[in-house]
Amino acid sequence: MQFVSATQGWMAGDDRILATADGGTHWSVQLTGSYELNAVDFVSSRTGWAVGADTLLTTADGGAHWTSLPEPCPVIRSVHFISSLTGFAVAGGTNVSGIGTQAPMLGGLVLATTDGGRSWHLLPAPADAQTVCFSDPRHGWLGAGGRLYESTDGGAHWTVRTVSPASEYQSQYPPTMVVECAGSGAAWAVDEGPGAEMSQQPHVGYHADQARASAIFAEDYFEPPGAYRTQSPGPEAGPFSAISPSVAAFIDWCPACGTGAAPWDLATDSGAHLTNEGNVGDITLAEAASFVSSQIGWVAGEQAVYTGQDIRRQQRIVFTDDGGRTWHVQYAGPWTS
Repeated sequence: MQFVSATQGWMAGDDRILATADGGTHWSVQLTGSYELNAVDFVSSRTGWAVGADTLLTTADGGAHWTSLPEPCPVIRSVHFISSLTGFAVAGGTNVSGIGTQAPMLGGLVLATTDGGRSWHLLPAPADAQTVCFSDPRHGWLGAGGRLYESTDGGAHWTVRTVSPASEYQSQYPPTMVVECAGSGAAWAVDEGPGAEMSQQPHVGYHADQARASAIFAEDYFEPPGAYRTQSPGPEAGPFSAISPSVAAFIDWCPACGTGAAPWDLATDSGAHLTNEGNVGDITLAEAASFVSSQIGWVAGEQAVYTGQDIRRQQRIVFTDDGGRTWHVQYAGPWTS
């Protein structure tokens, strides 16, 4: 899910793209089909891309019309564009995971385009690329092998900025570093460790800029080297939204909380302060988030309720304009069992 303003946004689901031009009061279906979509990326109110399991789409009119682009080999997992022509992608790989993104644990490659995604070329990068984003043509951030890397020369060279926490599972699978750029050379990231047990998933949140990369929270059983400020918002990792170079929203998941809950924290002052904001209302599992300020944001996910011996589930989009004190359901799909 992505909003480019307080009124205009898009949501990519498994088989459809939804759009709103009034802050989510009304959502319209722009596209349906067997696309297995998992992400959207817009650089303006008109120009954007949508990514699926083996699909890459683009629009130049705000989603009124979508055009298929040729997929490179290996196929693209996620994209991040900085203009209508220049973009970056992670392609290929195996053991795809992550809430809020489709990131391969192993074998991912970094690609770049200068023609809006019609052709791609390989960039040199550390092994096992997982997610990538750029603030401008030269400054970028890369999650690879569970570590965070920085480039200042357009991806020609990468410098490691974090050391992944020790984990007994890393001999087989590395953690998954999910990164979002936030402008001015800054980024926010979550390192999602493998091996969730006892309804807890190892994960660490980071803030990074050109001066340093700092851990701002950690789940109890996945502590990074050095100091960090507090515990994670919840027991398992969920989506997050980079609001600005100094502010971000992190939404976790609590599977042990009945049918679940979505606890979330607001990080301010470049992660120096982390404030627990309670639970996202009216959903139990957050799957995507887009905040345009610390007060205004949208979260998409699942609401689950017990009905006798059964659990009923509904996909929803919820909205807050008061920093999470109240939430409103703006879109609701059919109930399923």
